[in-house]
Amino acid sequence: MKPHSKYLFICILFFSVFISQAQDSIRFDETGLESVIQRSKVEKKPVFYMIYANWCVYCNNIKKNVLKDPEVINYMNANYIFAGLDFEKPGSEDFKTKYKVKTFPTFIVLDENGIELARLTGELKKEKFLSEAKLALNPKQQLPFLKAEYEKDKTNGIALMRYLIALKKGNERKELNPIAHDYFEKVADDKMVNEVNWKIFTNGVTDIESREYKFVITNQQAFAAITSQKRVNDKFVNSVVELLKPIVKTNDTANYTKQRAIAKMITAPVIDSLVFQYDLNHYETNKDWTKYKKVASQNIKKHAWNTPKVIKEIVLNVMRNSSDAPSLNQSLSWIKHSNELEESYDGLLLEARVQRKLNNIPVAITMTKKAKAYSDSMGWDGKEADKLLADLMIRKKAAAKPIAKPKE
Repeated sequence: MKPHSKYLFICILFFSVFISQAQDSIRFDETGLESVIQRSKVEKKPVFYMIYANWCVYCNNIKKNVLKDPEVINYMNANYIFAGLDFEKPGSEDFKTKYKVKTFPTFIVLDENGIELARLTGELKKEKFLSEAKLALNPKQQLPFLKAEYEKDKTNGIALMRYLIALKKGNERKELNPIAHDYFEKVADDKMVNEVNWKIFTNGVTDIESREYKFVITNQQAFAAITSQKRVNDKFVNSVVELLKPIVKTNDTANYTKQRAIAKMITAPVIDSLVFQYDLNHYETNKDWTKYKKVASQNIKKHAWNTPKVIKEIVLNVMRNSSDAPSLNQSLSWIKHSNELEESYDGLLLEARVQRKLNNIPVAITMTKKAKAYSDSMGWDGKEADKLLADLMIRKKAAAKPIAKPKE
């Protein structure tokens, strides 16, 4: 082979290897917004921005799994400029402020002028990631088009529904409230109940105090007829979770009380049960065992009487944080009922522990032996039962020991 031919062959081989390696991974551009926008203008591709944090589990899962998939790599490199931004990196504030980024991972698709075309949040699996990336390239599925279609006629429910569904993919639902509320202000009561309005409501309304939410509460059976009772209940549950979950494990009792009252405006058994659980969690976190026991006593038969798991959790908390006989005896009646519903190793042990705390040692021994037998039948080691039984035998022996008479 001639020297120049050999040199040309090496160059071609090196270039081929380079191209192959480049196609083995997403070309991640972190040079900054201005730089990637310039690339977008030159390469005639939109920008697909990933906003992440190095410690974020969801972000790292996407990088490790989705962005390493050959199909994803090929599609993204062919159709997008893939850009990245560390949410916590100094200098990221301008971008976060401009595009109102509040969480991660967030994915934002931008055109060559930096206009937002689509937004997604959360951990996405490969199939969902690819389908959304493809959808974002369709001009009629992009946010500017969907917004313009709705603003042509703000009484057009179908146009609003499509716009809200797109917005919901990357925004908190409460941010959509004003848009949906503006639409519903123009809808008369006798025009409210239809499938389109239900979809607008479920995708864009979280304000329980709004006129539209109150209407759905009052007319939930009518909406259940066009969708299903399960979907109506799911919407109610999601609204209460979004309302109470952020504050239920804080010490802000005043705010919890206020928001709880709003949640209770939803008149549905499923919400009564959910609020009961949140009450217990709130008082447990705040170690307000007096209120915890009061709530449990008033509501356990209404909302947990057929759920052994919940009963056992309540009994465990009451037992650990009570010394008075009335509270312990009441919790004993609850755990007995739970074991009648569903006998279990942990349930039998818990009943034995309550009996021990009431100083009913012989009964506690009997229950512990029953728990041990249950464990043996399941092939478990039963160490907890062994430990409890040893303690009970010591207590029994101590109780049987005669008290020495004082010398005369």
